[in-house]
Order: sequence, then C-alpha cells, then structure tokens
Amino acid sequence: MAGELNLQVRLLRDAVNANVPQQLAYVLLDANPTGAQLQTVQMPLNLALVLDRSGSMSGAKIQNLRDATKMLIQQMQPNDLISIIAFDELVEIPVPTQPAQNTAHLMQVVDAIQERGGTQISLGLQQGMEQVQRNFDPGRINRIVLLTDGNSWGDEALCQQLAQQAGQQNISIIALGLGVANVAPAAPGMPAVLGMTDDWNHDLMDKLGDFSGGMSDKIDTPQEIAQVFHRILSTSQATVIRNAELILRLTQDVQARQVWQTLPLISNLSKRAISAREIQMTVGDIDKNTGKQVLAELLLPPRALGSNRIAQAEITYDVPSMQLAQQRVRVDIVIEYGVESAIHPDVMNIVERVSAHKLQTQALTDANAGNVAGATQKLRAAATRLLNIGETQLAQDALQEANNLQQQGQMSSAGTKRLNYGTRKLTQVIDPNVSDPPAQP
Repeated sequence: MAGELNLQVRLLRDAVNANVPQQLAYVLLDANPTGAQLQTVQMPLNLALVLDRSGSMSGAKIQNLRDATKMLIQQMQPNDLISIIAFDELVEIPVPTQPAQNTAHLMQVVDAIQERGGTQISLGLQQGMEQVQRNFDPGRINRIVLLTDGNSWGDEALCQQLAQQAGQQNISIIALGLGVANVAPAAPGMPAVLGMTDDWNHDLMDKLGDFSGGMSDKIDTPQEIAQVFHRILSTSQATVIRNAELILRLTQDVQARQVWQTLPLISNLSKRAISAREIQMTVGDIDKNTGKQVLAELLLPPRALGSNRIAQAEITYDVPSMQLAQQRVRVDIVIEYGVESAIHPDVMNIVERVSAHKLQTQALTDANAGNVAGATQKLRAAATRLLNIGETQLAQDALQEANNLQQQGQMSSAGTKRLNYGTRKLTQVIDPNVSDPPAQP
C-alpha cells in the first residue's frame, strides 16, 4: 500500500520573473513517515559497539564510556542484539553478539574493560563487521557505533576499505571522535573560544561514515558520551523507512546545481545521472521523529508568463515492519513565471544555514590547497552569515580560524573540527520525543 511517506514541497519564492535568463530557485523537500501504524513501530537492532580502550582513554574518558555503555544496554529491548568490541593495538570481544537480556551480566563485563596500549581502529572495525554480519537481518537496524579519541596509525586505508564493504552490505557506521573541551586563548582583540585537545582524525571519521551510509560526529567531553549514545539508540529504534532513494526529474533546460540534505544533518548529496534529465540520490534511513529534508538548488531557463512544472521529485522506499518494498511517492514542483514574489522566511533560514556550512567547507578545501587568502575570505563570509542567524559562538570560531590562517598559514585542528561538525548541525532540531538519558547512579 502507498501512503507510508509524506513528501511536501516548499519554494523560496512562489514566483520568479518571466523571460529572465538562468534564475536560481531553491526547493525544499520534506519527507516524513505517516500513519498510525508506523508511529507505534520500534525497530529491532543489531548493534555493535566498537570502543577504543587505548591508554589515552584513561581516567574520565574510560569511566564515562563504561557508564554510557551500561546505560545504552539498559535502554535496549530484550529482542535487540548487542555486541561489544574493545580495541587498542589488539582487539577483544567482551560481548559476542547476543540478545540484550541479561543486563546485569553485560554490565559486569563492561565494568571490566580497562584502558591500555595504542590505537588500531581497523582491528575493531573488522570484528564489529563480523559480529553484525553473523546476525544480519534486513528487518533489523544493522549498525556499528565506533568511538575513538586518537589517530589510527598505518591502517587508515584499510579502515576506509572496511567502511566501503560495510556500506555494500547495508551495515552503517556511526564514527565518533572524542576530545576534551577547554577554553583556548584567543588572538588579541578576540574573545576566548571553546577548544579541544584531540588527536583523532576527523577526515577519516567522515569517510567511515560517508562510505558506509552512516555518519560521523564529535563529542567534546567524556560527560557527553551518554547523551550521544542515548540519541543514537533512540533514532535507530525510531527508523521506519529504509533504503530511500530520491529521483529528480527535470523539465527541459532546468539544471540541478547542488542538492543538500538538511535534516537531520547538512550534507552534500552525491548525484548519479540516470538519464539526460534525471538524477538519483541516496536518502537512506528515515526515522519517524525527525524525517529527512532536502534542499535543491535549480537553475531555471527563461520562460513566458504562466505556471510551469520545473521538476518532479520521487522517493522510492522500503517499510520492513509492513513487509513493503519499492514503494513510491511523487510530487510535482511547480513555479509561477511572472513577477518575482517575496521570499518565504522559513525556507530562507534553511538556505542561510546551508550557505554557512558550504562556505566553511570551501574554506577548508582552499586552506588544504594552500589558498590562504581564499580560505580567509570564505571564513569571514561564513562568520557574517553565522552572526545573522544567531550562531555567535560558531561565528567567533570562524573569525578565530581566519586569524589563524593569516598569522600561521593554517587552521587549527580543534577549530577545524568545531566548524566542520558545528555547521553541519545548524539545521538540527532537538526532537521532543528524545529525552535526555537518565542520570547515572
């Protein structure tokens, strides 16, 4: 049956000028699960926790990691599957895949995890994949949660290869980098900014998430691990739509410049041309609490007065809980050619937030290529946009990194992480259905 997914269209402007060459139109697509039956679904999990126990995890890090892991186990359902892999330069499997039932025993095992040694992420990822593969079920959320606070030496290429294999097998990776927050001294005339002492490789974490169809994120303090684990668990259990694919069918001479996912996080969707005027993008899983939102930037050709269909959006999807596959929902994207109308502020707000993320991403690319002047200019432009939308702290971060580029010729590692992960969350909505985790005794 159809109707499990609602697809709505919002335009930045309802009307554009007639007979004007190549105008830019912004189209916002909201995809949300619908229907009472899906609202009661809680997806069963097949979850592997791949946890760094290297020597740098000593003290508050390892203690908070143990507490957060025990909290997650307590919140899982008895029919959920859990495995725990602990790695340093060696790897152990304290908890092979099993139902999350004997919580007292599982928590005793978690309490026995001790820090030691160096960091070899590929060992943990390999074992995490094997544990999930043994009980892989398309009716479950098959997922790896990786947490590390350090670089993995000499095996980055293998880690990326494993992530690609995971993606091919529909096993997503959530890659988490853990730092320690502190207040860093600012440049003269600048306010002090939040910093992190960290060694983890954000580029590798991003690739592990991207290649596997998952995501990456940073955790500023050990005390935040429990909150992050809680939200990962809640979102996983709320996933009801799987394998969603978006197709944009463009009418004559309309071009898609860029397409962005804007919820739950901002990311540039990779496009695959399937015909001269059709492009396809992977949307992936959709949970019933947040949904998915996509912003398309379309270049419009000149046209005469009147209402014009400029594109059609179609999403194909599966609903495992209802044994439904390859369902479809379509919506036409229509705009009026005449006199340019006023903008819709809610859509403009999303455009501004995506633009801020885009500018910092381009700044990092320029900085890595040695284009200090270009990177500095884009960071200052990003700061202006961030101030305009009320993101004062991120604006200060962007200005601080612009100063770092001018004075030192490079951005700081901590500042790069703050901007990278902070701006991709600019559209994030705090879901009222996901409360904070219970306090630890």
